[in-house]
Amino acid sequence: MSDAFTDVAKMKKIKEDIKAHEGQIVEMTLENGRKRQKDKKGRLIEVYPSLFIVEYTNDNVPAGDSASTYVESYTYSDILTEKNLIRYFDDESEEQ
Repeated sequence: MSDAFTDVAKMKKIKEDIKAHEGQIVEMTLENGRKRQKDKKGRLIEVYPSLFIVEYTNDNVPAGDSASTYVESYTYSDILTEKNLIRYFDDESEEQ
């Protein structure tokens, strides 16, 4: 089997896995350039065919302010290429 078919199978598995965790707390490890990474914890709120959306809480803004939450979108290829990593948590915030 060629690498292209292997990557397609991996991408399908990634999509199914992320869809199964919709609504849960996730931690994203984002690559920020040379040997730098940033960890962000939020809720996986929506899953689409080509991307997924995570909602984060901005701790620097008072609760109730319209800027207290923000969303970011990620592509499945970011996970496939390991540019971004995703970890799932149940609602009690224990890592799965």
